[in-house]
Order: sequence, then structure tokens, then C-alpha cells
Amino acid sequence: MGTIFVAFGGSEHRNTVLEFAVEQAAVSGHDLFVYHVQESEDESVEQIRDEIETVIQRTAPDVTFEVKIQGRGEFSDRTNIAEEKLLTDAILESDRDYEYVVMGDREHNFVDELLHPSMIETVLKTHAIPVMLVPV
Repeated sequence: MGTIFVAFGGSEHRNTVLEFAVEQAAVSGHDLFVYHVQESEDESVEQIRDEIETVIQRTAPDVTFEVKIQGRGEFSDRTNIAEEKLLTDAILESDRDYEYVVMGDREHNFVDELLHPSMIETVLKTHAIPVMLVPV
């Protein structure tokens, strides 16, 4: 039995991505590692954790899971670590062997692509682990 890494992003479709990963874990017997980077100081870690646990319990309550929320207080604002780096570090620096990463994939317009680096592209460029994209 392996572990599926779930990138629980900030989009309004993140629960859809998590549901898909939970269903995959239930069918395969894998457990889940759900990772989220706190996006603002206003975002409550407890609220995010509750949201994740609710989706898992509703979808497949027998799936084993662990939740890691990277809080804004865990790194210096002076270093301004990009979310892409935090995500790839969480995948690559873990002592776990992940089966694959599950991420949401939504269309971006040209301006968004120029201004914001793609999390998916960053993870794919590591060539370290398969990535399963969920269209949202």
C-alpha cells in the first residue's frame, strides 16, 4: 500500500480534486497525504483541516489520511518562498514514496500564464513522480 499526495489548492474546485483522490485511494488501498499552503493570514488552519476531513469522511470514511498545512508563520516573509517551491519541497523532501500526485488543472488565459508560474509545470519538471490531473 502506497500514499497518494494531494495538492489541496486555493481554487473553488479543490474539493472536487480531493474527492477524486479519495475515491482513487479507496479503490487502490492507498492512503492520502493532503498538503495545503496557507494562502493568507485570514485563512484559518482549523477551517481548512475541517474542510478536508469533511470531504474525506463524506467520500470514503475508511481511507487513511494525513493533513499537512504549511502555515504562513512557518517561514520568513523576507525570504518570500514561492508556493511552487513549498509544494515541490513537500514532495521531494519527504521520506515517503508517493505513488503519484493529484492536482487540479484549470485553463489559464495568456496573461495569467505570463504572470503566475504554473504549479503543475513546476511539479512535472521535477521528473520525480507521476502527476494525475483532475480537470476543474
